[in-house]
Amino acid sequence: MIRFATSRPAVVWAMCVALLLAGALAFMRLPLATRTTVELPRLSVNAVWPGVAPEVIEAYLTAPMEAAVQGVRGVKRISSVSSDGVAALTVSLEERADVQMTRLAILERLDLLRTEFPPGVSPPSVSNHVPEGFEELPLLSLLVFGPYTPGTLQRLLNEQVSPKLAGVPGVSGVAVRGGSDLGIAVTYDASRLRQLTISPASLRDALGSARLVQSLGSVTRNVGSVNETVQAVVLRDEPGTLDELAQLPIVAPGGRVFPLGQLASIRAEEDSRGRFFRIDGEPAVALDVTRSPGADAIRTAAALRAAVAELQSSLPTGVRLQVANDESVDLARDLRDLARRGAIAFVCVLLVLLLLLRNARAAAVVMGTTAVALTATALTLFIFGIPANLLTLAGMGMGVGVLVQNAVIVVERLTLAPDTPDGRAGATQRIAPAVLGGTLTTAVVLFPFLYLQGNARAAFVPFALAFVVALVWSVFTSLCVVPTMARGQTARRAQWMWATRAYRWVVRGLLRWRWLTLTAGVAVLAVMTWAFIEKVPRSSFNWFGGQRTTLAVTISFPRGSDPATLDQAMRDFETIATSAPEVEQVRSESRTPISASMRVLFTRAGGWTSAPLIMQEQLTQRAVLVGGANISVIGEGPAFSSGGGGGSFSNFRIQVRGFAYDGVSEVANDLKARLERIPRVRDVRITSGGWGRIEQSFQVTLEPDRHALRRYGVSAEAFTNAVAREVRGPVGAQRVVIGGEELPVTLKAAGARDRSLAELQDARLPTSSGAPVRIGDVSVVAEQEALSTVVREDQQYVRQANYDFRGPPRLANRTHTAFVKSLTAPPGYAIIDQSSGSGFTQDESVRGLWLVFGIGVALVVLAVALVFDSVWGAAQVFLSLPLALAGVVAAFWMTDTAFTREAAVGVILVVGLAVNQSILLVDAALEQRQRTGSLHAGQVLRAALDRSGMIVMVTFAALASLIPLSVGAGSDTLFGAIALATAGGTVAGTIGAMFFLPAMLVGHRQSARRRWRFGRRRPHKD
Repeated sequence: MIRFATSRPAVVWAMCVALLLAGALAFMRLPLATRTTVELPRLSVNAVWPGVAPEVIEAYLTAPMEAAVQGVRGVKRISSVSSDGVAALTVSLEERADVQMTRLAILERLDLLRTEFPPGVSPPSVSNHVPEGFEELPLLSLLVFGPYTPGTLQRLLNEQVSPKLAGVPGVSGVAVRGGSDLGIAVTYDASRLRQLTISPASLRDALGSARLVQSLGSVTRNVGSVNETVQAVVLRDEPGTLDELAQLPIVAPGGRVFPLGQLASIRAEEDSRGRFFRIDGEPAVALDVTRSPGADAIRTAAALRAAVAELQSSLPTGVRLQVANDESVDLARDLRDLARRGAIAFVCVLLVLLLLLRNARAAAVVMGTTAVALTATALTLFIFGIPANLLTLAGMGMGVGVLVQNAVIVVERLTLAPDTPDGRAGATQRIAPAVLGGTLTTAVVLFPFLYLQGNARAAFVPFALAFVVALVWSVFTSLCVVPTMARGQTARRAQWMWATRAYRWVVRGLLRWRWLTLTAGVAVLAVMTWAFIEKVPRSSFNWFGGQRTTLAVTISFPRGSDPATLDQAMRDFETIATSAPEVEQVRSESRTPISASMRVLFTRAGGWTSAPLIMQEQLTQRAVLVGGANISVIGEGPAFSSGGGGGSFSNFRIQVRGFAYDGVSEVANDLKARLERIPRVRDVRITSGGWGRIEQSFQVTLEPDRHALRRYGVSAEAFTNAVAREVRGPVGAQRVVIGGEELPVTLKAAGARDRSLAELQDARLPTSSGAPVRIGDVSVVAEQEALSTVVREDQQYVRQANYDFRGPPRLANRTHTAFVKSLTAPPGYAIIDQSSGSGFTQDESVRGLWLVFGIGVALVVLAVALVFDSVWGAAQVFLSLPLALAGVVAAFWMTDTAFTREAAVGVILVVGLAVNQSILLVDAALEQRQRTGSLHAGQVLRAALDRSGMIVMVTFAALASLIPLSVGAGSDTLFGAIALATAGGTVAGTIGAMFFLPAMLVGHRQSARRRWRFGRRRPHKD
């Protein structure tokens, strides 16, 4: 292919122009996303049954869904959480399972199961599981203000704003948050109905028949003598106003007729169900717009803003829409910053080439082929439908220096070749193993990223994919395009005589004192190892670079608590959060009447100050004063050194599993008793699994007395309906059309929401005889402690013992390990150690980064051995790696920068990048060894001098592309951390290759081996 390209320059030029044009067009048409698209082998299944206790949810909803899902092909494991009114399943799939096909299969199974669900259960939903930190945030969030009630504003959003925004191309969904449900409340006085001997069931029946729409048949009309028409006959009788609803007749037992309005109050109401939604402490109604996968975030956001401006003129007077958050703004700013840094890097690399090559035309060839590789990469991403985000663009941007390296190596070799097609092709073929070896070692370290799971896969696979695609195109352009474009433009080899003489003198001395040189290298490695352990700060690897600083507060009260208590507690936290000038937005929302959350978003500047830590302490102190609640205050982002924030958590967890809940609880309580006998163990807690779950909960139970019900002539259905009216209105309320809008009508007794236990016992039930009876006379009404959540994994119940250990960490780990080893689970049960001495379990995908590192090192060695057909050469390259890693440690030590997960990715890149310089020297050494069968000091010196200029050029080119990406970027950002690690490793790898590696190459003896690859053949024997 190399000879074909050099002999047909017109074809190569035409192809380059086509790639430049097509790639530029593809880059402009690439959809831009705020975050990477995530599709992990995990699904979330949710179903809602409002107002139902966890035990009932588990028995009638969770367990049947688990049984149905378990039989779907590809399902590996199921875990479930049953809480108040909600059943949530997490379905883990086999690694090779098709996520979307499995999702459809689960939906089909659950759809067949819907007929067996109890009344009131919403259809189950199945969605892809998105790891924490990678949720697709709303692209645009709108707030609506105006002189209207929350319910009216919500109706306005539902009827006018949501349909308009949902029709914008690229929008996948529009969700209204806050507001309240509009409806009609029919509230009766039970004592007045008893005086009139009217049963509440009469009111219910009247409301049920208030809306009557029924087809009665059809009539035929003759038109003339031939034509006839068929017309349907429809009976339609429904109240159109509240006054008409109040005129519904209610017949008393004596035959007297009362209008409904005389027996009950009828009014429109807004029912917030005890929930709230506030922005910066003020009640608000919000609209969240999400982006469709593959849609361009910036173009979609611009279209949404135009639609909002158009809607504003059609809204009622005083109503205004305000954009509270636009994710495309940050994305556009980051893209502009990346484009600016990329342009600076491009110019810096060009200046370095002009300085070192001393030939403008040769530098233009290098940069031109690099541009071709970049545009070809963009075209590849577009063809395969890979959206451009900061991760993929970072991979392309950081690849500039690497792409230039390959072209520089070829151009430098062409200075020694005749300016003919055969001469350029021959020189390129001779240097091809070094180009392929350097590129292959960089590419192979990125392939293991494809086997990562969890959060790390979503974080770094797009980066690695874009980087590898760019490397593949760089090989093509450097080996095929450079020798073709270099016709008549070959650079004269730059002569730096003083630098060459100085380098010769230094290397000669290092070779003379070879063992002293190697000893110094070992000493440097020892010092850097000590520095990494003792001096380089660590990060907990729990967050991703560039994350904003936030504080999250969650409050949960036991079931049955007063919603007003939750509201007041959250207002106290809001007062603290909104008073800080460093806060950008405070968003609080109640998920249920007994639980709520608050998210505090700090400004970008304030997120780097001590304000978040101070506020976290203030919120924690306030949480101590709230009694009877479970409260967590967790911070995330740059302000918190651990990256995962703060909060209270147990040090150790021991999980008990089994198919019998009572048996699991008995084993867990036995563990608690044994743990409490250990002197240093404190605060042993038995929970249903996980962190921060409230176990204490109370519920009111009614146990009907069937004999009493039969004696008074009350059916079970009448008893259920009567109790429902006394506490919250009947399930499945009647709906009527008032003013052209369909509204639910709820019938309930006065004071239903504030009913106490004693009042519920004294409430009257209508009977067939007309004499009412107390609820307490026909049932046992009691309050008892109940479970707030029921957790199961693989259809086994889970209980968990959490405890703290007061003492040194080593003693704590030793004690915990010994205690776990002493445990023996009864038959049919399992005891599992769920902790490793820390409250938070490390993400297994993060641990996989170290596996990627090890696999990368092995692949580098194999790649070098494959390219050079030499185990000795691969061993020399492998021995040069520690010096490159020592450079990474030195970079973080000197800059006092924390070693984060992004830095770990930089180390993995160093494995492939920093060995390029060693490969260039080993390639020259192999040429010398092929001639004589051994390497003495003189041959090593000649090899080092021959490749020193090339090594310096590729190093400066790499640094020129990395420095603009890291300068001004925090070490917590993707660019800053990876660039710092890569730059340190590249510099150290260059020093190691130029000064330490020659000392390791001397003295090797081996018979010449056949070099059949890439045009190298064994010398002829006479």
